[in-house]
Amino acid sequence: MIIGNYTGNNQLDELIDVSSAILLYGPAASGKTTMLLTIAGNLCSEFTCVYISTEETLHYDRVAKTPSKYGKAFFAEAFDMETFIRSAFITYMLNPRYVFVDSINALFRLEPMKENTLTKQALVSGLLFETARRNNGKLFATAQVRIGEKGELEASGFKILDFYFDLILSLFIGEGSKRYIKPVKSPILAKFEKLSFTISDIGLMWND
Repeated sequence: MIIGNYTGNNQLDELIDVSSAILLYGPAASGKTTMLLTIAGNLCSEFTCVYISTEETLHYDRVAKTPSKYGKAFFAEAFDMETFIRSAFITYMLNPRYVFVDSINALFRLEPMKENTLTKQALVSGLLFETARRNNGKLFATAQVRIGEKGELEASGFKILDFYFDLILSLFIGEGSKRYIKPVKSPILAKFEKLSFTISDIGLMWND
């Protein structure tokens, strides 16, 4: 079986390979955006991609360091729910193979009590999922977290996200510069409990 090169880690790439929608969630500075940009950099030189940022953290400086990696990527920013919805419809019409969102629930967190916010979040998630699915591609997204009822970190709007994403990965911060990633939900049994990586000026580096 040929496994795609998504993150540079074969064990994690095996899970991604059999998944349609991949969600990365964790606290600030846990490596979510770095992981997302790493995956995009490995795919968007060959395949058409759309990368939507909702957090004012698109990191054009990182993209500019290796622009050839993102040669077939369209970048967009959406800082309110209505713009996010329009971006989702435009993405659907552009018909990319891979879709990236950083983060998919940031605007949901800002407007949780507004009328129809849950419906809008479901609409965007469904549109972006269907966009990738119809091209035999994948949806990759990060999610912000909150403290759950049991005191653990969970992705905001988790019930909606759990419906669309078949691979959910939790990222967290370890000692020093170490970061960890572990599967929370997966279409197949993972061969690892957690993996360790560090973030440097050149991007993501996996630890032995």
